[in-house]
Amino acid sequence: MKLLRLILLIIVFTGSQFAQSETRSREKSVTDVGVTDLQIEGKNINQLLAKIAYKYDVPISLEVASDEDLVNSKVLTVQLKKGTLADVLNNIVKQKPSYTWKTSDSVIRVFPNDDFRDPLLQTVLQTRINHIVVRKSTAKLNFREALTRSPELKNLLVSYGVRASNEAFSRSDINPFGGDFSIDLVDVPVRSVLDTLIKNSKTKYWFINREGENREYLLINF
Repeated sequence: MKLLRLILLIIVFTGSQFAQSETRSREKSVTDVGVTDLQIEGKNINQLLAKIAYKYDVPISLEVASDEDLVNSKVLTVQLKKGTLADVLNNIVKQKPSYTWKTSDSVIRVFPNDDFRDPLLQTVLQTRINHIVVRKSTAKLNFREALTRSPELKNLLVSYGVRASNEAFSRSDINPFGGDFSIDLVDVPVRSVLDTLIKNSKTKYWFINREGENREYLLINF
C-alpha cells in the first residue's frame, strides 16, 4: 500500500513538473519569435502594438498609462535588422519609459510602471464577472457594451463617476471576433475574459484606457 502511494505521488509530481515546464516553454516562445528586417511605426504606442500583434500573430494587450495622451503622442518607430519579439518590446519601452512588459499565460502584456498605473483600470481588470457569453456572430461593439453594462462593472464605474465609452470608432467594431470563436465563461476576471478572446480568435489585440478632459470615460477596445 505504501509503495502504491509512493508511485502515485511520483506520478502526480512528475505531471505537475511537466505542466509547469510546458507553460514556461509556451510563454517563452511568444517573445522568442524571430524578427528580421523590421521597420514599423505607429502614431502612438497603441497603434504600434496592434500592428505588431497582427504582423506576428501573437496576442498582445495594453493597459494605457495615466500620463499617456494617445491623440497627441509622438510617432514611435522600431527598426531591427535581426532579433526577437522581445527585442522589439524592449525597444518600445525604452522609447516609452512609463511602461514595462511581461508574458503571462501566453499573452504579452504591456502595462505602466507603478507610478503611472490608473487604479480604476487595475480594478476593472481584476473585477470578476459572474457570467459572460460571446457567440460566433457577436460584434466587438456589442461585446464591449455587454461587458461594461454587466452589474459588476456598471456598479464599479458609477462609484468612480466614470462612464463606458461604447461607440463604433471604425468598421472593425461592428465585425465579430473572427472564425468560429465563441465563449461562455463563469466567474472570471475581466482580464481573463479579454485574454481568452485574443488567444483563441483571429482578434489579437486589446487595450484599456481612460479618456476625456477629466478622464471620465472608460474605453475597452480591440
